[in-house]
Amino acid sequence: MGLLYEKFQALKQELEEMGMFAPEYKQPIPAFSRRVGIVTAPTGAAIRDIMNISYRRNPYVQLILYPALVQGEEAADSIVRGIELLDQSHVDVIIVGRGGGSMEDLWAFNEEKVARAIFQCETPVISAVGHETDFTIADYVADLRAPTPSAAAELAVADMAAIQGQLRDMQQRLQNRMSERLSDRKKELEHLQEKLKYVSPQHQIQEKYQRLTDIEEELQMLMQQTMKERRHQLMIYVERMKGLSPLEKLSQGYSYTADARGKKITATEQVQPGDLLQIYVSDGQILAEVKEKKKTEDWSV
Repeated sequence: MGLLYEKFQALKQELEEMGMFAPEYKQPIPAFSRRVGIVTAPTGAAIRDIMNISYRRNPYVQLILYPALVQGEEAADSIVRGIELLDQSHVDVIIVGRGGGSMEDLWAFNEEKVARAIFQCETPVISAVGHETDFTIADYVADLRAPTPSAAAELAVADMAAIQGQLRDMQQRLQNRMSERLSDRKKELEHLQEKLKYVSPQHQIQEKYQRLTDIEEELQMLMQQTMKERRHQLMIYVERMKGLSPLEKLSQGYSYTADARGKKITATEQVQPGDLLQIYVSDGQILAEVKEKKKTEDWSV
């Protein structure tokens, strides 16, 4: 452990001197991610925690897992491949990490090749290795460090319930403000009406009354315009949230195809005749067997 710690400190100092930890290279984490890439072991508490928290915060976010080795001699290369593949997959953010363990267990995340892969990644990367007290080289070079995989999911996935609550609060504040303005205008109107009782010239009475009428009409128009603008903004937020739903895509005629193990099928090279496929449509699931496959250039044949 002493030798590992010395090696850790030496690499940390070297990479820091190279500027790989510099704040100016840190990318911001998207506020509303639709597709979240995850580089971790396919089993274990880390992926379960990320899935559970992501589903609770926003069930419409797509999670794309690269099942990497996170411990052992081949772990560093596996983690690097996962980062590079997800970076090419146009995800919004990538979570790289694993659950807790000893310094030796976490050593793959202290490898220079992993640090360079994170630094060169064009997609924002959240490092979530071990427990809150564990620090690795990946934590320093990542765009954001999360103390645990669960915290990484909270940082990557927006809490839609909280956002909806904010929208409701905004609507309530808007209604309260309009009610206050209306109440103030009514009080002003009552005050002016009281003053009119003590004004003798008839034309002054008529002039004041007309002015009050104009003020009331202007207020009504202002309230209607304000309500219209806020309703329009609210509908935009609602439509944006609907656009995040994969069920919405299925209802439009699209389908999602996976192999028997649930892995997404996007190219003919992934299947062979006789393979079993799962096809998800808007009202359920279709189980199919591959009889033949054709590439795009073979469609005319």
